[in-house]
Amino acid sequence: MMDYKFKYYHGTSDIFLESIRKHGLGGINPNFDFKNLEVLKFLYEKAEKVLPGTPRYDRWRKSIQAMVFQTDLEIHHDNGKIEKFNYRHDGMYISLSRQRAVIYASLNKFGSEVLEACIVMITLLTERGVKIPIPSDIDLFGIEKYINAKPKPIIVEILDVADDDLEKEDGKTAPEALNFIRSTLPFMTEELRFECLQFCNFKTLKPIPPQNLRFYELEFEGHPKNEDFSFTLSRI
Repeated sequence: MMDYKFKYYHGTSDIFLESIRKHGLGGINPNFDFKNLEVLKFLYEKAEKVLPGTPRYDRWRKSIQAMVFQTDLEIHHDNGKIEKFNYRHDGMYISLSRQRAVIYASLNKFGSEVLEACIVMITLLTERGVKIPIPSDIDLFGIEKYINAKPKPIIVEILDVADDDLEKEDGKTAPEALNFIRSTLPFMTEELRFECLQFCNFKTLKPIPPQNLRFYELEFEGHPKNEDFSFTLSRI
């Protein structure tokens, strides 16, 4: 059991499908290789001058700040519960939970938090009558052409990943955690296993080649936080 290889999952959209098929998962990181993160920082600086106090921007503001500064975000709820979100994009993140990848892909229309945040800010600035051309030396992705796009959510199934090629979401090494999961999963109830895997997310330390990937188109109904949420996956 200790040498059992897990399957992992990654949620994105078909905007990135051909690139992943060609270069593998993590072969190209658009946030750095195409400077999408620099575009986000540029737009954030402009947005901070005119958008604070507007309801939609205020809903996005803390998460955008976390992306800009590449850090975690803690949300403190009135009931005392604390949720921690990772907004670091220095690698591709994959999950042991297919459900977690499905939720991400269904909530992130463009398959990338950074791309979606850029489009939100461009849209809000435009609605305020503020037209700010993005410098061409950082807009290598051509972000504005995706504003009216209708991307399809995609789930990438990942096979045969070595434990040493992964890092835990909190920055710690993965092998010890994965061996612990291997030793305990067989003794968990179905419900406990589902809950455990929701929090098993890892950063890839090297690109995963295309031959180790399978692609599925995701169709869903409802919202992931509601009981009526349902989904189907179709192999591409």
